[in-house]
This record gives sequence, structure tokens and C-alpha cells, in this order.
Amino acid sequence: MLSTFLKKIKSNTEFRIKLFLFISLIFNFGYASFLFVVSRIYFSKWFFVMSIYYALLSAARIFIFFEINPNNTLRKKILSMRACGCFLLLLNLVVSVMVFLLIYTVPPAKYHEIIVITLATYTFSALTLAIINIVKYLKKNDHVYSCAKVISLISASVSMLTLTNTMLATFGGDDTMLRRIILPIFSGVVAIFIIVCAILMIKKANNDLKVLKNE
Repeated sequence: MLSTFLKKIKSNTEFRIKLFLFISLIFNFGYASFLFVVSRIYFSKWFFVMSIYYALLSAARIFIFFEINPNNTLRKKILSMRACGCFLLLLNLVVSVMVFLLIYTVPPAKYHEIIVITLATYTFSALTLAIINIVKYLKKNDHVYSCAKVISLISASVSMLTLTNTMLATFGGDDTMLRRIILPIFSGVVAIFIIVCAILMIKKANNDLKVLKNE
């Protein structure tokens, strides 16, 4: 039974992608719930915003999950990529503005070391897997698969931002200047990276639609 399952994972790309997407969806939702609970315990607006952000990323993953279908036409796959790109662009423009407002208007809260360790474990695991998968599947030029991997990379990038904020608040002492210098720069880099990813997804989808129409 186990050997059959493992063989199916190895040989069936669609099944493998949907399985790992489902697993990442569970972890994504669990992470969003964790951030929400911490936000209530520490009255942290940053963690509350991030919990909503990850909940919305979970919704995007659910959309991609149901779009992974071998019977879908190429046009439908391309439209799914464009819709996903538009959603990510709008979401990150709104969240980026909120993040910068929180940096400059809300004093940081100090968290327990266990929370920092939990965030670090999730962040580095997610980032490692996202980088491996983005290199592997973008070469296949499958629009829906690429969306799933880009979302994973974006999720890991935002986790890095949350981890940085938490570490600066917890271990930075009373040096708020360090937080006000490092965090805005890193937030800007992450925001630009995500927005560029979303724009590239939309641009690729539009170009592929034009090619498909000409053919």
C-alpha cells in the first residue's frame, strides 16, 4: 500500500503537486491560526495583519488546488495565472501599505523566545522548499503549477519579514532606531519582490493569451 502510494507520488506529477499543495495549505492555515492567536495574546496588530494575509494566501492556494486539472484547456490555465497574479498584486499593495503604517505608528511588542523559534523553524523550512520547487517547476512552463510555487515563495518571503520584525522586537532591546532602519528597508525589498512577481505573472499570461489567439 505504501509502496503504491510512493510510486504514484513519483510518477504522477498532477497527484504530487496537489498532494504537496494540500500539505502546504494545511501548514499555511495552521501558521495563520498561530499568528492570530499570538496577536490576541500580545495585542499585536502586526501579527493580526499577517494572520489575515496568510488566510488570504490560503484562499489563493485553494483556488490553485481546484484549477489543477489535466482536462483544463491551455487558455483556462493561462487565465488562472492572470487571475492569481492580479489577486497577489492587489493583496500585496494593500498589505505593504499597512506594514509601513505599523512600523512607524505602532510600538513593537516583545515576544517569548518559543514564538521566535517557531517562526524561525517555519520560515527557513518554507523558504528552502520554495526555492527548490521554484527552480524545478518553472522550467516546465505549466501555468497553474508555476502559480502554486510562486505563492509558496511569496509566503516564505513574508515569513522572513515577520521573523525579522519579531527578532528585532524581542532581542533588539530598547534600540527602536535599529528597527526603524532595518525593517522598512527589508519590508520595501520584500514588497517590491512580491509585486514584481505578480506583474510578471500577469505579463506572461497576457503574452501567452496573445500567442494563443494568433495561433
